[in-house]
Amino acid sequence: MKINSVRALIIAGFSILILSLIGLLLPSILKKNFQTQYSSEAKLGASFELIDSNGNKITEAAFVGSPTVLFFGFTHCPTVCPLALHRLSLLIEKLGKDQNKLKAYFITLDPERDTWKVLNKYLTGFNNRIIGITGESEKIKILAKSWGIYSKKVPLDGDNYSIDHTALIFLLKNNGNFLKTIDFEDDFELSLKEIKKLL
Repeated sequence: MKINSVRALIIAGFSILILSLIGLLLPSILKKNFQTQYSSEAKLGASFELIDSNGNKITEAAFVGSPTVLFFGFTHCPTVCPLALHRLSLLIEKLGKDQNKLKAYFITLDPERDTWKVLNKYLTGFNNRIIGITGESEKIKILAKSWGIYSKKVPLDGDNYSIDHTALIFLLKNNGNFLKTIDFEDDFELSLKEIKKLL
């Protein structure tokens, strides 16, 4: 094998290694940067008028009046979103009667595929307090950006695609102000303790 060919293989292998490391580290970097930037109570989120998973109009007023949890994702998500929503469902159920004091929303980052009817069907697999939010693509983008959400389409075979995105659960006080985030991979009891602080 020629020296140039060997060098090309080494460079290609090194490039693949670097890209793999970036892929593994990016979620934790995004999480750390977000929590550092918004480590104290802050007012995040833009005004919006969208549709919930029951087909009703919903605005930012839904995030005020009761403690609220938010999670941004999409129904075609293979692992992270269902795992996060399952964890959130278990946390809500652990609240017992106090779960009635908490609102929970799953905001799609894929409104092209996630209509309110699709969200409605998808969310039947999780705690019934979790309400979906969808609507016009541009409005969803503005809302996600206002919460500091990273979101990027990743092409797959054919016309299919996935979405890389921030996978944090946002905790909001009853005045709608952001308090902190938790991760679906965090210790369950510690996450439960943080949610109980909201109530």
